[in-house]
Amino acid sequence: MFYSILFPTREQHQQPRSSSEPDCFADLNLDQIFAPILTEDKGFGVSVKKGSDLESFFYTPLQDKDTIVYRQEVARELEDDGLRALIMAFVHKIKGIEEIVGEIRNAITSPLKWHDNFLVRGRLLEFTEKYSAAITELAEALSGLRLRSAGLRGFADYLASYIKSEEFIEMCAHARRLREKLSSVEYCMNIKFPTIRIRRYEGQEDLGGALLSAFSKFRQEDTEEYQSGGMSESQDYRTEATLLNMVAVVYEDIFADLDSFFDKYSGFDNDTILRFFREVQFYLSWQALIAPLKQKGLPFCYPAICADVSHLYSRDGFDMALAYMNRHKAEPVVTNDFTLTAPERILVITGPNQGGKTTFARAFGQMHYLAALGLCVPGREAALYLFDKILTHFEREEDLSTLSGKLQDDLIRLRDIMDKATERSIVIVNEIFGSTTFKDASALGRRMMKALSKLEAPALVVTFIDELAVFGPETVSMMSTVSEEDPARRTFKILRKPPDGLAYAMCLATKHGLAYEQISGRLAQ
Repeated sequence: MFYSILFPTREQHQQPRSSSEPDCFADLNLDQIFAPILTEDKGFGVSVKKGSDLESFFYTPLQDKDTIVYRQEVARELEDDGLRALIMAFVHKIKGIEEIVGEIRNAITSPLKWHDNFLVRGRLLEFTEKYSAAITELAEALSGLRLRSAGLRGFADYLASYIKSEEFIEMCAHARRLREKLSSVEYCMNIKFPTIRIRRYEGQEDLGGALLSAFSKFRQEDTEEYQSGGMSESQDYRTEATLLNMVAVVYEDIFADLDSFFDKYSGFDNDTILRFFREVQFYLSWQALIAPLKQKGLPFCYPAICADVSHLYSRDGFDMALAYMNRHKAEPVVTNDFTLTAPERILVITGPNQGGKTTFARAFGQMHYLAALGLCVPGREAALYLFDKILTHFEREEDLSTLSGKLQDDLIRLRDIMDKATERSIVIVNEIFGSTTFKDASALGRRMMKALSKLEAPALVVTFIDELAVFGPETVSMMSTVSEEDPARRTFKILRKPPDGLAYAMCLATKHGLAYEQISGRLAQ
């Protein structure tokens, strides 16, 4: 039986999820990636409110390959424009219905007793009919499609069964009968200020047309209506509700049926369908986010998920946060590759400053995290690791309020990472030990590499210490490169090649203000 579009089983759906950002979010700029989705009114057609339950799905990477594949199949199928438009239209309809029905239920439970009136109950009838129509329309549309993913196929089967259920059929039939009864209601109003009397219509002359004609000369052009306040502030609403209560006395049997309908169907919305409505926005919002990047020609793929590190790779991967930030700029986004083949497990990135090393490290982490959500990832093709956690160490400004120096802070944070890490973790260390001498940094770097090697987990290390790139058979040396014609111009390409011995020299020159850009900047002043 279908339960969730995000999980194959109910039991998996009910596992605990995180309600806050994972620790790696800020270092990997994942907070920037998801910010447009988790903020309302960003033009995606759907909005995921901060603090909503759906937010937790973005904060909880999966550790089960079958669930990741389940999501990948759904996401891939929703890339079809026609199907996505169909689901999006359904989401918008249910969203509007849920908002109004929420107001109706709040009115019924309001401490202001006059809020609970036949006008409110009539609105419930109206939106029950709209809900039934939206469900039936979607069920019939999906029944005509050959759905491939287990998730969407399961939901379509559930809908087909639901609209044939005795409960749904009786609700729709009761709504139709009640609508016909209410449409037959005719009454007269006897107005003698300040008294209004209601009685049944008995063939009296209808003066409505004459009144409209008499006042037509005062008619202004039609304008858009705006509500200035809630129902408790609207005198017109209160008058209408009071008059309808008077009509209910005259047509007691019909309005008693409206009461009966309300009591029976006030909770008309189906939990499974509402769950689908909320959860499918996980996919829709992501696809809306990456749409401008795809239009720019950037590739996305659904990676193979690997339970071991025997062969991991990515082709044409890129930093999603950086690409999204520059989505309206004409400059091309630089893509990069990586490959790890056993016994290789550790990527060591060296090269000149401002050459794209940190961007590459972030892209490596982003791809793995997005893959663990079951979403498509930046790149043309990839095989990525099924991790238990991503642990990151990126450079931070020294906190002068503490008594510890930067080196001590680096060591404490690195020790914390190694204490938390398992052989199934991913460790990303970016530019560490830059505050000490090269000799000490080299010694500390070797100890770090020894610990990472012993851990047997995949890792990426950005460093100015070239010797770490040839630490052992588990390490892969990669370098940020410069233009052959102009060594001062960065290409931002990270290539698999031995270190050239210039990384520390560049670090040292920058530290003392002697890098090419620094000298050029001073000369230009």
